Amino acid sequence: MDNAALAAADLRETVQAGRGRCTDLSLSYRDWAPPPELLIGAVTPTLLRVYHEQTTVLGTSLYELPGAEVTEEGVILLDGVFQYASQLNIFPVNFEDHFRAIAARLPDLRRVDVEAPVVLLTGMGHQMYGHWLVDFLPKLFLLDRAGHDITRLSYLLPADTPDFARVWLGLLGIGEDRLVVYDRTRDRVACRRLLVPTALRFVSRASPLMRQARRFLLERAAPGPRRQRRWQAPWTLGRRREKPGTEKILISRSDNADTHNRRTLAERALFEETALARGFTRVRPERLSVPEQIALFRSAGTIIGEYGSGLHGSLFAPPGTTVVALRDNGLELGFLQSSIDHALGHASGYVIGSERSGEGFFSVAPQDIDFLFDWLDWRGLR
Repeated sequence: MDNAALAAADLRETVQAGRGRCTDLSLSYRDWAPPPELLIGAVTPTLLRVYHEQTTVLGTSLYELPGAEVTEEGVILLDGVFQYASQLNIFPVNFEDHFRAIAARLPDLRRVDVEAPVVLLTGMGHQMYGHWLVDFLPKLFLLDRAGHDITRLSYLLPADTPDFARVWLGLLGIGEDRLVVYDRTRDRVACRRLLVPTALRFVSRASPLMRQARRFLLERAAPGPRRQRRWQAPWTLGRRREKPGTEKILISRSDNADTHNRRTLAERALFEETALARGFTRVRPERLSVPEQIALFRSAGTIIGEYGSGLHGSLFAPPGTTVVALRDNGLELGFLQSSIDHALGHASGYVIGSERSGEGFFSVAPQDIDFLFDWLDWRGLR
């Protein structure tokens, strides 16, 4: 990056130099990604190498930044310098052009002052449901882990944040009065004190804290019935065995333009007809309320579908659930779905299709679709 033309710096290094404070909530480590339980189809050597070379699981942190500025979907500036951060999945190679475009408009942006402490919860992808499930909502767990009451904090949100995000926040006890809304295309928000929780995933590797984040979200958004306390042996205190799911769920890929769907399985009709014949129930999560979606995934024993936001609802599926995604063999998608599932104690698999066309279509061989359902049947016999 040409620093003479664009002032940008690593957020962690900036804070270590004295510009704010960072509280580490978990440590980074290196570990091999466990292989998927199922991997069939048009698997390329490059795809396998990319899967296995992602060995870094970054730690999580909470940054406290005095005098920070925020614009666009959550771009941070300190003293006029753009901040990138691996822990936020913001890298110079991906964001340089974005930063340059914002820098050209900075003088014309309206300054909005926020005096009370405020949380930066969102980032790139703030209009996509899947990013809320795996990137943004888990940050609330980190705030709680750091000792904050999430219901008493204020949150900075772009004005075009979808309604489902507000519904989710409301279920978690965060009302509209706690939202500080700004126009991401016109405003430059000057925050007296900005709290920045990091992501619980680094590219395609999920933190093991994702399991605790899941429990945190479920206990607040979908609390179970209170049960009469009984005596427990000391070694079992604090443990609750979650009932395994049994439902066989097909997540039907939405054609709604608002979902930003850019991938289409050419054999979608064949795949869904086969699933229905094998006893699966077809569901379109976007047609359900958030509480209904939570209940749906908590009932799941098997979840299948095309790779995307719909499958990320497996965040709420109980341990032991099997989750299989159909996807193309390009590198763009990564392997976040299986990493989340492994962190949650799920079995995970992929049926790999062809390269995606310019129009967004990819194909999966019919024999691979049949093999998927045979494999699921075989697993059920164990």
